[in-house]
Amino acid sequence: MSLVGIDFSLNSPAACVSKNNNYDFISFFNYGDRPWSKLPIKKAFHIHNELMDMGAIKGIHYNRNVSSKTFLDREREKMEDSMVIANLINDYLKNHYKIKAFAIEGFSYGSKGNSFIDMIQYNSRLRQILIESYGINNFYIFQPTKVKKLAGKGNCNKNYMFNAFKNNFLEDSNLNNSLLWKWCQDKEFVKDVPKPLDDLVDSYFILKLLETLII
Repeated sequence: MSLVGIDFSLNSPAACVSKNNNYDFISFFNYGDRPWSKLPIKKAFHIHNELMDMGAIKGIHYNRNVSSKTFLDREREKMEDSMVIANLINDYLKNHYKIKAFAIEGFSYGSKGNSFIDMIQYNSRLRQILIESYGINNFYIFQPTKVKKLAGKGNCNKNYMFNAFKNNFLEDSNLNNSLLWKWCQDKEFVKDVPKPLDDLVDSYFILKLLETLII
């Protein structure tokens, strides 16, 4: 039975799944309606492509269909879009793993703006779908500060989280076998950690926090 940590974002949700003393890293990402196999990979997705090609992550791309300028139509599109993404994540996990429990990071209440409001809607839809599939008792929500504390400190940024993952802060022997971890060893990021790495790293620490309660 697998445990799953999910880091949700509007355009690149990530999941880390424990499996046979190893980890599967999964990136769901908004690539639009372009056929992945027939068009050149856009620069923004070159890391996705490299990690997928080497088998370090499983990449599931999708198209966010929110384009209307009219308020009502756009809000309806968001509701449909949130359902599509939630079902995509749920169906993939259900079809590939026998899941014992899953965890997701709670909202960062210091955030604000339209994108944060959208995040609440989409994230809540995913929670609803997952709870319907696995039951409320198999569902965990962690405060963002608790996830960050596991990586070293409760107010750390994305770069700190990435370096904690890269340096195997938790001294996790299973992580050393991960192709994603090995790929990260010679990587340095002065500014923002690029997609999908930040979400994948967060999903790992969410999973490890879940393990402290389940294992």
